[in-house]
Amino acid sequence: MSKSTAKKQPKKPVADNRMAWIRNLDALSKQAKRIAPYPVECEFETECHIPGLLSYAEDRILCGALSFEKSQEGLRRYLLRIEYPEGPAAYNFDAQEKGYYFKGGIAEEMLSLFSLFFQSRFYLRATYSGALTKQGLKMRMEHRHRYEPVPTEIHPKVLGDRKDRNFATGLADFLDDVRKLDSKLHGRFMLACWHYARALREIGVDSEMLFIRLVSAIEILSEDLNLPQDQNPLNGVAFDSVVRKGDMSAAQLKQLREILGVTKDGQIQIQKSKKKFVSFVNKYSTGCLTGGNWKAGHLRIKRKDVPKYVGRIYDARSAYLHSGEPMYLSQFMRSPGHWDIDPSLGMIVDNKKFSDKKKLPYTYWFENLVRCCLLNYLKDQTA
Repeated sequence: MSKSTAKKQPKKPVADNRMAWIRNLDALSKQAKRIAPYPVECEFETECHIPGLLSYAEDRILCGALSFEKSQEGLRRYLLRIEYPEGPAAYNFDAQEKGYYFKGGIAEEMLSLFSLFFQSRFYLRATYSGALTKQGLKMRMEHRHRYEPVPTEIHPKVLGDRKDRNFATGLADFLDDVRKLDSKLHGRFMLACWHYARALREIGVDSEMLFIRLVSAIEILSEDLNLPQDQNPLNGVAFDSVVRKGDMSAAQLKQLREILGVTKDGQIQIQKSKKKFVSFVNKYSTGCLTGGNWKAGHLRIKRKDVPKYVGRIYDARSAYLHSGEPMYLSQFMRSPGHWDIDPSLGMIVDNKKFSDKKKLPYTYWFENLVRCCLLNYLKDQTA
């Protein structure tokens, strides 16, 4: 018997779906030294004073203050300088449909990561490319965002100045940790950071949208969490072993397979999104809540009660999106940082009655919890 003379098909290269700023740095390192990279400068603003200078990857990413004076809106100005290689070297031709797209490109990626690290909200205002020469112009692209000035006491950790913020301290190490992430996790982690950064911009503007964004940040990462068998007893069970096909039509079987998420090999993969969400927060929020004796202990959420309250938040988010149900929010009483939830119980507003069992914590409590989860997740995945 003669051997087959058919040529073997070449293996398809593995898609590189790492974050764009990381692919960009790799492309720069591979570019010939005789070809000079071209810089792009990005102007952004925030309420916070952040001293120091970030010098990263052999000065290919630089970031620091742009002005000593605040803008007319009261924001401080900073400049992010990013070097790019010549040509489409950093372009991802193997991008996946489940990837992500940032209108502001690499600059918006960086600012999303900065938001997580500094616990601050940033606004990309303008991007400058090129240089003014006889052969070309220096071009400015505007990035318009909605900004609403709000009192610092609504969320002092985000809106106020803190001594632990410095571009030269810790940020480079944080970016190194992000680069250590498995490439399969890059897209999800970047989207989680993007939702977190977008959530911070809703502080004092739209609390319901803030909760929605923060839930999305966790839900993206919790998809891969494996629930214990007692919480998801059908998961991994063979479809044929639990379903009697003779009792249903082909259309009913098809619909049931879709509902149960049956894989090609016949295994049931039930996606319990809420349980995964709650389990993820419970797992990665370690070290977030502080103990101690409080005068109003009933207005503090204890560690053992975290699953109950994050479950409420998840349900409130789903009801808001799916059926237009308003959220029962804790009302600001100018005592941020002291209470986790306001003292009111049930409430009747116009034609709507709220049950005390649907009362949500303050947004700053949940924001701090989500940030802790994202940082602990990064630490766990890069350990």
